[in-house]
Amino acid sequence: MIKGYIDNNNESLFICPNCGFQRRFNALPFKDKKKTLTIKCKCGQSTDIQLEFRKYFRKKVGIPGSCSIENDNKRKFDIIIKDISLGGVGIEFVFVNKKYISEIEVGDIVVVEFKLEHKREKPIIKRCIVKIKINNVIGAEFVDENYAQVIGFYMMT
Repeated sequence: MIKGYIDNNNESLFICPNCGFQRRFNALPFKDKKKTLTIKCKCGQSTDIQLEFRKYFRKKVGIPGSCSIENDNKRKFDIIIKDISLGGVGIEFVFVNKKYISEIEVGDIVVVEFKLEHKREKPIIKRCIVKIKINNVIGAEFVDENYAQVIGFYMMT
């Protein structure tokens, strides 16, 4: 399966892996519906394409760190950052009482602290807004541009 990234005009480019034929198409009708399409090329080859509406590429990682609710610096939770992008992080809470996890809600501002896997000595501290929460996993969007260059460089490695 290939990925189809969506541009600012809500279009994606399909390139047939069999013959190289290229065609742009409007992906907006599929935004809140089907994310995987089967496209049949003029050469007869059918190809599955997964539409990616995210603004930024996500890199799968396993970076340890900590997280706290912005107005409650008394409790820091151990986390593993499961994926990272220029726009946010996917976080899994580890060794945390479910009672405390239930205190974090969609819309809360959390502060995430972590070190990237290269030689950066100082931790990165990012304020994030919780966008999705499923059990002990949250998806959070960065609310500032701090460390954008450092994270961008990391994303290329």
